[in-house]
Amino acid sequence: MSPTEWFLLAMVLVVPLIVATGVTLWTLEQALKRNKKYRREQEAAKAEKDARRKARQELGS
Repeated sequence: MSPTEWFLLAMVLVVPLIVATGVTLWTLEQALKRNKKYRREQEAAKAEKDARRKARQELGS
């Protein structure tokens, strides 16, 4: 095989690998961002629920 064929073969293998790696890293980054947002929302909801429970207990006492 000529050097040009080797180069083209390498490009056919390397370019999709680079694209797949970039897409995978981007997807993981988005998943981490979504999880952090979801966690913050859950913590806020829990804090609000705890505050309501405490207020009810104080009124009942």
